[in-house]
Amino acid sequence: MTDKPLFASQAERTAETARLNDLARAAPKSVNAVWLATSGVAALIAEAPGAQITLVRALAGFSQFDADDDPYGERDFGADELWGEQLFWKIDYYHPDRDEHSPVKWSTELTRRVLTIMLASEY
Repeated sequence: MTDKPLFASQAERTAETARLNDLARAAPKSVNAVWLATSGVAALIAEAPGAQITLVRALAGFSQFDADDDPYGERDFGADELWGEQLFWKIDYYHPDRDEHSPVKWSTELTRRVLTIMLASEY
């Protein structure tokens, strides 16, 4: 048995955070994540048949991360165009039992991921 802590290095913690964020976009329930849409995005979804499925596929398949939008390599922000609108999405990290920021982003037990989807104009 080793005394090495789980995800000892910053690189390991970043890689695990990125992996969990990818799952938060593709399979939110599997990593204790929820999605929230702003009123502008909700209105777009309500107007277009099949829009919810389009949005789910766009978020799950998003891979256009760059150093400007993802400086820490955690894949927790993205911008995409759907329905002729620029959309932003952002993942924030909260303690699952309290209304405070989680300091352990690489843990599904100690972190609830909240993915917020908004129109760029709502930012």
